[in-house]
Amino acid sequence: MKGLWRYLEGRKLRAALMVLVGAGNAAAQTGGWLLVRDAIDNGIVAGDKRHLTIIVAIYLVVAAAGWLLQAWLIRGLAAIGQAIVIGLRRNLFDHLTNLSLRYFSQQKAGWIIARLTSDVDAVSDVLSQGMPTLVSNVILLPAAVIALLIADWRLGLISFAVLPPALILSRWFQRVSHAANVEQRNRIAAVTAQIAESVAGMAIVQAFNRERRFQAEFDALNDANRAQSTYVQKIFSVFFPSIEFLGVLAMGTVLYFGSHLYQSGTLTIGTLITAIYLLQLVFQPLQELSDVYGQLQSAGAAMVKIASILDEEPEIRDRPGAEPLPRLEGDLDIDSVVFAYGKDPVLHEISFHMAPGSCFALVGESGHGKSTLARLIGRHYDPDEGAVRVDGHDLRDVQLRSYRRQLGVVLQDPFLFSGTIGSNIRFAKPDATDEEVEAAAAAVGVDRVAARLSGGLEHEVREGGAGLSSGERQLISIARALLADPRILVLDEATSNIDRPTEVLIEQALDRLLRGRTSIIIAHRLSTVRRADEILVVENGQIIQRGTERELLAVDGPFRRLAHTLDGGEPELAAAG
Repeated sequence: MKGLWRYLEGRKLRAALMVLVGAGNAAAQTGGWLLVRDAIDNGIVAGDKRHLTIIVAIYLVVAAAGWLLQAWLIRGLAAIGQAIVIGLRRNLFDHLTNLSLRYFSQQKAGWIIARLTSDVDAVSDVLSQGMPTLVSNVILLPAAVIALLIADWRLGLISFAVLPPALILSRWFQRVSHAANVEQRNRIAAVTAQIAESVAGMAIVQAFNRERRFQAEFDALNDANRAQSTYVQKIFSVFFPSIEFLGVLAMGTVLYFGSHLYQSGTLTIGTLITAIYLLQLVFQPLQELSDVYGQLQSAGAAMVKIASILDEEPEIRDRPGAEPLPRLEGDLDIDSVVFAYGKDPVLHEISFHMAPGSCFALVGESGHGKSTLARLIGRHYDPDEGAVRVDGHDLRDVQLRSYRRQLGVVLQDPFLFSGTIGSNIRFAKPDATDEEVEAAAAAVGVDRVAARLSGGLEHEVREGGAGLSSGERQLISIARALLADPRILVLDEATSNIDRPTEVLIEQALDRLLRGRTSIIIAHRLSTVRRADEILVVENGQIIQRGTERELLAVDGPFRRLAHTLDGGEPELAAAG
């Protein structure tokens, strides 16, 4: 509840009103039984029909009021609960989008999905279904105790004898069930993560005939989840019946001593009957709270997991006083940059300067820091030492959104969202007109691809671009980058894995995209690298060679060793990464 309290902002007055409604409902229930006592003792036993009629009429009015208040309470708390859940889910997703790429590289996608789905659902269940029970019974319990003491303080004190063991039992249940529920959330997350990974890699699983191994892994995780769920239910099976037994014990105690008090003439029959039913109202909340306590424990365990994400501090954030960037010229300066993912640096004192509109290519073996450098330029990471500057501004001193709006990225495996080809192009500029989208598509040749598909630019694309070739997906991503009109452009292996039918279109599209922009190309095809004004050879996180293609091929060095001949003599670069 502490974690959810901030989502009550703007709804605290309504929540306070619901507490008052709950108090009115509790007063109606307990007061009704005090009216029953009066009706029995002063109406039935005394033979006063007029008094009995009046009390019965008042009782019916009080009961009707209690019914209306209960309905109001349930609806009002459910509405507040769902508003809290919406705020929690929105805040969680918004926080995730602001976390650095390092966080997503360290966490399984399924683990994160479990936080947004099953964990939030656990919180939603307790807020929409358990909260009315919780609030009404938390108020009803002390009200019933007070009414029982009013009816007869002796019977009230006798019933309290069972409270110490009930409190001890509740404390044990709280401690044991919390740990068990946290572990159960872990098991559910493991199952979700395995499902997400299996679905994402199903083509590879089937290609290598590994279905049975993945099925065995899923069965093992599922069995572990079942075993933990069974353990949780065992804990509940001890707690819930025990609470009910204590209620029965209290009832027997009141009946036994109440009968003696009645026979001695110090207790009326109406008071005895009322005390019995008020005692039920004392233990009814305990039993119902016991039921909802399981939901609370599950939701509490879920909130622990959700909080683990919300407590994760974004590595990349705007500094206080960060200034928005004006339209960039595109001057890029990498100044003595050192960066490490862990202890050992990946980049060592990298320095180079790019004039506005220039194009540099980064080449080298896989895993030597080229893509890391591209991520630093995109400010997905900040350097440990040195600085990345655009137009003289350190990226750490400017508003991230104002920079990213002027940055374009084309990746080796472009991701397309479910929707149309047009909507995927418009992703870079949501307010773009249809004419602007069509112009970007025509500029890079997407219109030719779309013409072969049903619906043209309105052709429906499945998630990830399934159904389109790698070259077609790349063309769409290039059109997307062109529509954004970036001042700085990063092509990270954008020409890798291109199918031959669209290779010419890709090359033409890149010519259009690179024109007039400061561009960083990470590539292994010489046909792509040739566009660069200067080529930087990266090895072990350092720039060991730089120059034009002609200059680098003219000397015996790392660049020449990277080049080799494929497909009838076309020189290409080996294994870039």
